[in-house]
Amino acid sequence: MLLCCAAVITFTAVAFTKEEAKPQITEKPVLNIWQIDNFEGGKGSRADYLKKTGEAFSKNESCYVTVTALTSEAVRLNLEAGNLPDVVSYGAGMHGLEKYIEGYAEWCHGGYCFLTLDTNSDFSDINSQNTVINGGKDNFSAAAALMCDIVGAATEKPTAAYVRLIDGKYKYLLGTQRDIYRLKTRAVSFAVKPVTVYNDLYQNVSVISQSKNRKLAERFANYLIDAKSGLGKIGMLADGITLYEDEMKQMEGLSYEYRLASPVSADTRSEIQKLIADCNVNVLKNLLK
Repeated sequence: MLLCCAAVITFTAVAFTKEEAKPQITEKPVLNIWQIDNFEGGKGSRADYLKKTGEAFSKNESCYVTVTALTSEAVRLNLEAGNLPDVVSYGAGMHGLEKYIEGYAEWCHGGYCFLTLDTNSDFSDINSQNTVINGGKDNFSAAAALMCDIVGAATEKPTAAYVRLIDGKYKYLLGTQRDIYRLKTRAVSFAVKPVTVYNDLYQNVSVISQSKNRKLAERFANYLIDAKSGLGKIGMLADGITLYEDEMKQMEGLSYEYRLASPVSADTRSEIQKLIADCNVNVLKNLLK
């Protein structure tokens, strides 16, 4: 009996010793990113692009990256409920973020353009009767129309506007880089005239100020901003880099007279909408300076 007791005590002591000798396992941090498509992209998915960028980032940072695609309204509801990400990617003119972020930076952008199937057109005859406007999502396509002096032109949902052009109901479409890809997919000949008087098609990235992984989130934001060479895969643009040799090349390297590049408050967004509705282009321009 004494020998048995001694054996049990010895085994237990060894077991505890081995248990204590196990190295502590540190869990990798998880970086949560929200993607908001406030405007149409070029092609593919910006959320998928962020996932792939996150995968590359995580290999060097020893972390996990998750990307969730949400509508702007869903984001506002989640923020109000206290559900916060670490990083948010969103379009200019987005409201409801201003008290949760400190600063913003553009990681890609699009642009407005006039499109026509008449490849001999010099675009000099554009007017509100022969042009249809791609109404977009949360972007202010009506501001682009106002500054291009085609107030009163028909406005359609994105795909419907493109179909009206293809069907010949309108000679011109005031669209975006997404419409260039729609026409390329249709394999038709077309001409492009970039709009340089106004742009709000900016995809921004911000770190949530209350993020528990703030330093890591800041490194990811910088990594995303620097990773410009892959933007051609999603049909988007970036300053300081040439990505295209096709019709999209005309959209590169442009400067804009008036821009809305930042997130805004709900009151500012309402003010912009009212100025557009009232066709008050001069006050709108002053607001955007």
